[in-house]
Amino acid sequence: MSAAVLLREKPRPSDEDIDEAMTGNICRCGTYPRIRKAIHRAAAMMSTGGAK
Repeated sequence: MSAAVLLREKPRPSDEDIDEAMTGNICRCGTYPRIRKAIHRAAAMMSTGGAK
């Protein structure tokens, strides 16, 4: 849900935007790079109409 709200408010978020939005919502297990990549990919898909 945090990622969806972030993308609605900032269609092209920076890594810092993603980190701030996701703080407190996920564990510190080292998955941040993969989560950032997934959010950037979702943003790109949304900008080309590939995801709704």
